[in-house]
Amino acid sequence: MTFCDQSVFVYGTLKPGGHYWPRFCEGKVSRVVPAKIRGELYDLHVGYPGVLLRGEAWVQGYVLRFPNLADFGQLDVLEGFMSDRPLEHNEYLRLRVDCFSPEGQPLGEVWAYEMTDSTFRRFPATRIEDGNWPVSQSK
Repeated sequence: MTFCDQSVFVYGTLKPGGHYWPRFCEGKVSRVVPAKIRGELYDLHVGYPGVLLRGEAWVQGYVLRFPNLADFGQLDVLEGFMSDRPLEHNEYLRLRVDCFSPEGQPLGEVWAYEMTDSTFRRFPATRIEDGNWPVSQSK
C-alpha cells in the first residue's frame, strides 16, 4: 500500500467519529486506513490530544488520504501550523513519519502533527499509556 503526499496520520479529534471528523474529513477523504506510529500520546485536558514523536511506544490512529489539496491544507489551519513562521509560534508542526499497520507492517511515510515544545509546556499534559485517544473524549 502506498500513500500520497496528501496522506496524514490522525490520532485525536480528526479520527472517524471524532469532533472534527464531520467538518474536516467526512466526504473529503478517499481512504481511511487503521495505522500506528512511534511516539507518545498526551491528553492536554482541553478536548484534544497531542503527540511527541519520540520513544518506542505506539500511537494508534488512522491514515487519511485527501485527494483535494485545499481540503488537506485546512488541516494546517486547524492544527495551528504555518510553515513560513518561526517554529515556536506554531501549536503543532507537520512532519513526515513512518507509519505501520496495526499488525506492525510498514506502510511508508505520511504526514503527522506533532505538538511543539511550547504547546506541551502550556498544558497540564497526562501521558496516555495505551496510545489510543478515545473519540468520545473529543471536544
